[in-house]
Amino acid sequence: MKRLVIALVASAVLLTGCSESTDGAELYRKYCAACHGSDLSGGVGSSLLADGQAAAASDAAYRAVIREGTTGMPATRLDELRIDAVIAFVRQVQGE
Repeated sequence: MKRLVIALVASAVLLTGCSESTDGAELYRKYCAACHGSDLSGGVGSSLLADGQAAAASDAAYRAVIREGTTGMPATRLDELRIDAVIAFVRQVQGE
């Protein structure tokens, strides 16, 4: 019985994690746009547009900030696949 309960809980956790979209634009709107602007122009958070300082950051730097957060920006609970989707969306908008 204990194994069944553990298996059911593990399955629920896995399925919950898989239900989040992998669409970078959708994830950006959900997790980032409130602070960084729907058009990446900034607001509470810095601009992510191609002419802004944040655009010069590497993908690895973006990944670390999204995963771990910074002063004033909370960490997300996104997995690596979804973090990469957000970065790809931002880079697409930046014109890269």
